[in-house]
Amino acid sequence: MPIGDIGVPIIGKNVVIAVLVQTHILFATFIIGAVLIAATSEYLGVVTKQPRYERFARNLARFVVLLFASGAALAITFVLSLITLFPIFFSYLQNIFFWVFLVEAFMFLGQIVIVYAWYNVWDKLAYRKILHVTFGLIAGFFGLMAMNMIDAVASYMLTPAEAPVTEVARTFLNQTMVPLNMHRFVGNFSYAGFLIAGWGAFRYLRSTREDDREYYDWMGHWGLIWGFGFLILQPVIGYGYLKAIRESAPEAFDTIMLGSKSWLFLALMIEVAFMTIAATAYFVHKLRFAVKPMPTLHKLAVGSLGFMALFAVLNIIPADANLIPQIGLTFGGGESTKIPLGSMYPYKYIGLIGLMLVGFFIAGLYLRATASGFNWGHASRWSQFALMGCAAVVVFTMLTMGYTRETARRVDNDPGYLIYNCVTLDQELTPPETCAAGDSLGGGG
Repeated sequence: MPIGDIGVPIIGKNVVIAVLVQTHILFATFIIGAVLIAATSEYLGVVTKQPRYERFARNLARFVVLLFASGAALAITFVLSLITLFPIFFSYLQNIFFWVFLVEAFMFLGQIVIVYAWYNVWDKLAYRKILHVTFGLIAGFFGLMAMNMIDAVASYMLTPAEAPVTEVARTFLNQTMVPLNMHRFVGNFSYAGFLIAGWGAFRYLRSTREDDREYYDWMGHWGLIWGFGFLILQPVIGYGYLKAIRESAPEAFDTIMLGSKSWLFLALMIEVAFMTIAATAYFVHKLRFAVKPMPTLHKLAVGSLGFMALFAVLNIIPADANLIPQIGLTFGGGESTKIPLGSMYPYKYIGLIGLMLVGFFIAGLYLRATASGFNWGHASRWSQFALMGCAAVVVFTMLTMGYTRETARRVDNDPGYLIYNCVTLDQELTPPETCAAGDSLGGGG
């Protein structure tokens, strides 16, 4: 059997790798975001003397400890599968990123040690809370550093540095490494925040004790602040990331924005529209329960909800009638039928900028009301279903974004690449003149 020619019956080896990677990312992203949110919440408990922050931080830390083993097992399974199913390709990655993989391994080890130590000494450091909070922040730092190493590899696969692989710094800081890292850094908090809000809403609906209903009502609010607050940063960061892809891998950019996979951007915008509208509606509803009545803020929030819906709709209008050609979802004249309001310039830019500006405005209004406090435990059922909907949609958003980035290298499968313009899906090197790394790709790293 030729090396690297191992197949997986029925589903194929590409699907195996995709499932393992996507599942691992869902775990790892939540763990990184949750550790930093928990540490921050613990610190706020020290400052504000409100016991709910301490309760929240400790419960979240306990869940992270339980989740860590599953995430680590998925990571190991993914690496073993990659070595087994794509050995030639993995040898190239090792050759290029040996030091990156080595640093990532030590960062991962450090995260494991500190996370478990952070949780296990919770009571022992009860009277030295700042030191204990520092443990949590260090654990989050190790997680972020491990993420940085993986982002260097993932970004290089789509936009390999325009330099020989022997130039370690330029290989690491390739054309999209920084915007991808910023995108994922912000995404850690947003993703974890929405999931926390959804879990809080679920427990609120199932709670019968008044003190539990108050706590889980607050928990949904606290998670949404993180989820929505970091989500509204993504339009400008996402634009910078797409711009870097367009400049460095134009054919890949055309595939996901203009080619057969352009429907993915539309799907992503629908998901973002749901989360922004649902979150804004929740804020409007919650203002009714402010301890200090704020009718003016409530009216401004209602207006913000209208503008949020307007900009969200502007983002989901397709550019033409050729929606998802792979399944025959077209109407009219298909690609030849243009929809003026669906063009990227200026309408999509207006929609994205509008979402961000209105998001900052409504978040500011809500935080202003939060400073005075809310009457907890009286939220409506529909507001809790909105939070749970956001939690479900953010998972699909993560899957959509991951699939979009990885499928961009396929360039409509004509050909598809494992490393853009350098290594094909068949694990074969392209001619040196087509690869930015030149003939050094297979040489020393």
